[in-house]
Amino acid sequence: MFKLILGRAGTGKTTAVLSRLTKAGQRRKQVLIVPEQQSHEAERALCRAGGDRVSLYAEVLSLSRLANRVFLAAGGMGEPELDAGGRLLLMHQAVKAVSDQLTVYARPSRRPVFLESLLATADELKSSCVQPELLLQAGRELPGPEGEKLRDLGLICGTYQAMTARTALDPRDRLTRTAEKLKDCPWAAGRDLWLDGFTDFTPQQIEVLSRLLEQAHSVTVTLTCDHLEEDEGGTGIFSPARRTAAQLLRAARERRVPSQVEHLEIG
Repeated sequence: MFKLILGRAGTGKTTAVLSRLTKAGQRRKQVLIVPEQQSHEAERALCRAGGDRVSLYAEVLSLSRLANRVFLAAGGMGEPELDAGGRLLLMHQAVKAVSDQLTVYARPSRRPVFLESLLATADELKSSCVQPELLLQAGRELPGPEGEKLRDLGLICGTYQAMTARTALDPRDRLTRTAEKLKDCPWAAGRDLWLDGFTDFTPQQIEVLSRLLEQAHSVTVTLTCDHLEEDEGGTGIFSPARRTAAQLLRAARERRVPSQVEHLEIG
């Protein structure tokens, strides 16, 4: 079951979630997933709502800590990962390896700022689940300098990705790896998952949530939003939340998970 709780700011979404979570804890394990910067306050709020025994059936996780839980269950927790310096070095090696095939970046700079900009672009592509093959295809189809730039980025990112597979993993791939591991590891089975405090999700995060939707007893997401219908041309204050709601409902529908939308009116 997937449930979407909508409410304006101040409608007590978090309070409602904690109240329902503690009641459901009498029957199943509960997981409250919040943004990284809110995890400490969420743990305190959970303890206030559930008392001393709440840790017996509930825990607070960020998405990165959730990834750790999945790796512990499925394997991969001890795999080496690149640090910031290692990422720069490997990106430099990737650019150098394909330099004779590049057009826009035919004479790449060796300065760290250039490599950092390439890493930032690679991170954005990973977050959006855009694979190097798609960049190469788009580069072939789009004429002119823009197409050449996409082709160059596809070559560089593809080579960087291959190098990380042979040496140490890129930490920006953690959520993608989590989604892959969830295909065979039923970590969320029998649990109720509650996501609170998010305004939107990247395609990479949506992929993880989609796997969790397939496994969990229930997944409940709260959003600050008045209604689902987009009546402000996509530029209203609640428009980002409406787009997020549409993404989540589509993901549930594609996996044939029953959905329910609740409008919270409490003050």
